[in-house]
Parts: sequence; C-alpha cells; structure tokens
Amino acid sequence: MKSIFYTSLILAGFLFSGSDACSQSKFAVSANVTPFLGHSKTTVDVIVPDSGSSGTFTTQRWTSEASPKGIWIGLNGRFSFSKKWSASTGLWYGYYRIKATNVDSRSHTFSIPLVANLQTSDRKLSPYFSAGAFWNFATTSRLTIPDIGTVTFKSDENTSRISPTVGAGVIYHFAQRLSLIAQPTFTYAIPPSNMDTKAYQVGLNLQLMVKL
Repeated sequence: MKSIFYTSLILAGFLFSGSDACSQSKFAVSANVTPFLGHSKTTVDVIVPDSGSSGTFTTQRWTSEASPKGIWIGLNGRFSFSKKWSASTGLWYGYYRIKATNVDSRSHTFSIPLVANLQTSDRKLSPYFSAGAFWNFATTSRLTIPDIGTVTFKSDENTSRISPTVGAGVIYHFAQRLSLIAQPTFTYAIPPSNMDTKAYQVGLNLQLMVKL
C-alpha cells in the first residue's frame, strides 16, 4: 500500500506542477468507471505419475480458461497539448469475479493508466480515441472452495505488468467545463515470460471530466 500511496503523490505532482506557467484550461480531472468482461486461457506443463508404469512420471499439458466479470473505478488527470491531442494518467482500482462449478474467486488490484487521446473536432459532440497502456500492481485473490474454505493469496511474479489498451467513442461537452466521455475499450494483458497465457478485457469506459 505504501508504493501505491507514493505513486499517487508522484502522479499528482506530475499533473499539477507547473500549472501556474500553463493555462488552466489545459488541465482536467475525471472520475472513471469501466465495467468489463474478460477472457483468459492458460496452458501449463504438469509432471504427473504415469498411470501405465509404477514409479515413473510423465509430462501432461493442461489448459484452463476463465471469463471474469468486473469493474474498474478511478481518477484521472488530463493535460491537453492542443485542441485535439491530450495525455492522461491516474490511479484505478479493479475488482473482478470468476465463478466456476466448485470454485468462487474474487480478486482486486490497482493499476496506473498512461494514455494518449485524440478529439477530432471542437464541436459539442466529437469522436474521441485513446491508446496507451496500464501498469498493473500485484493482484490479491480470495478463493472459496467447498469443504475447504476461503484461501487468500497474492499474485506478484505471475502478474501481467503491462496491458496495452485502445478505445474509440465520443466526448460530449454539455457545459463550459463539464464533459462526458463514453468509449468501448479493448485491453490485452502481456503475460510474464514464464507463463503461456492469453488474456483480454472488453469494457465500456465512462468518464465525467471537469476542466480546471
């Protein structure tokens, strides 16, 4: 938690330092919510006893798939380089659940987005495109298994640290300093080098943005 606190301070200093030297209209903050549906497929090689021979082992390839449902919530700061181009970063909290026949998993994590944005016009309603990546902290999961109970563990080395993301939607300026952004998004998790995993999320990002 200390690393998250210090990271938040650094981000705040980056976003708001030097605001006296720049026009205040260049800065904006937003509250974000992104419900999402994900899918992951993991393949591992497992050494198991050979059923046809006593005392020997064989290697089997096991595959597991999951489709988590969850939500991201967070705060962003945005700096506009021009009327069309901007960059944003912040701190997001993610929660998702995987429910299978015999296992119920609930997980949460923190993530830092770094995104470039393109607003194609200065009209009240304009197309809005984003591309960038998330830096992911370790994930804490709680598994509930029948007849065993609840097990809590923290995934660190096996966490996909970097997740590229893209979004395409619209921005609606409904007041002088207030805007609403809506974007369908696609995010792909780059797996650690020691894991054969393919994972992605499809979501709907909604932002309420206030220009400072």
